[in-house]
Amino acid sequence: MKRDNIRFELAGYYLDIYKYKNLRKVVENNLAAAKKVLSEMEARFQQGTALQNDITRYELLISNLELQLIRIDNTLTIFNNNLISITGLPERTVIEPDTTILLRSLPKDSESYWQETAMDNSPGLQLAKNQVDFSRTGEKLAKSEMLPKIGLQAGWTIDGPILVEVPPINRNLSYWWVGLGVSYNISSLYKDNKSVTKSKIDTHHAMEELEAAKENVNMAVRADYIKYLEAYEELKTQEKSVELAERNYKITSTRYSADMALITDMLDAANSLLDAQQQLVNSRINIIYSYYKLLFTTGTI
Repeated sequence: MKRDNIRFELAGYYLDIYKYKNLRKVVENNLAAAKKVLSEMEARFQQGTALQNDITRYELLISNLELQLIRIDNTLTIFNNNLISITGLPERTVIEPDTTILLRSLPKDSESYWQETAMDNSPGLQLAKNQVDFSRTGEKLAKSEMLPKIGLQAGWTIDGPILVEVPPINRNLSYWWVGLGVSYNISSLYKDNKSVTKSKIDTHHAMEELEAAKENVNMAVRADYIKYLEAYEELKTQEKSVELAERNYKITSTRYSADMALITDMLDAANSLLDAQQQLVNSRINIIYSYYKLLFTTGTI
């Protein structure tokens, strides 16, 4: 279980690095677009068709985007340090995630597949099953203590001379013998019976623990499976949101250039686009994270 926990933790840091690198690209693109709009505003201000207040608002937007980049870089540094610390990589190592990870098709197996996989591979279930086997072995040993002890013996002896005769006979006699012994400790009826009873209770308790573990794993797999499918639905929603946000930004930008929209409309459109693009990055990463969560829960990570 410790190995699986470490693997899942590593996967989490790796995906976090990938997510924030993608978020950085989103912020950089929005920052470049904002600077372009600001440059156009400054030109219009020189022509007397834009207000200083409009320029100030967009400068504030740019400042906030630059602050986001600083925060993203700091977060990336933290995740990178955590990852190289756990893996034992050199201190100055910079992790670069696989850029094709989001393009890979992840399996959409049925819930029954994941449930069966968990029953066969879950570390928690394996421990519970081993405990049942251990308790049953203890029960058999306790019962064996109540059985009679049977022993088989064999031997060979030689006697001589024969002194009981008068005169004594100077002769050696050899004997082979075989014996079967049965022993039984009467006190075991009391002592061992208590031991057997305790062993049966331990076995029953272990079986109850196993059933509880199965139920917990079943519920965990079901919850993770639902979240996995939900992540795909969320991706569809966010892709549509980005499409609408981009369309709104283009329309608003065109209207603003034609003096048919306010600076506040431009700011709203820019912020909506940035938020939609960030949510899209998160939703794509969530699919991969949900998949690895299923692997972790089923013991196959």
